[in-house]
Amino acid sequence: MNVNVRVFAGLRQLVGDSNISVTLPDGSTIGALRDQLAAEYPPLDSMLSTLVCAVDEETQPPEYVLHDGDLVDVIPPISGG
Repeated sequence: MNVNVRVFAGLRQLVGDSNISVTLPDGSTIGALRDQLAAEYPPLDSMLSTLVCAVDEETQPPEYVLHDGDLVDVIPPISGG
């Protein structure tokens, strides 16, 4: 299956684009997507556990099962005052 991934903020520079397509086996989870992103984009590996993932603009846990064509937003932690 293919999922579309949007990355935000400083992640764009690490990935090289704000929109990427990732191919995963059917039944893959957000956790599996994170593992695939770490394999394809090694600079993301150290920060993947802190990133929020949202499917169709709703945050989801690592065990959430993805579906073909899902849009997954990968958002870095936000801090500020």
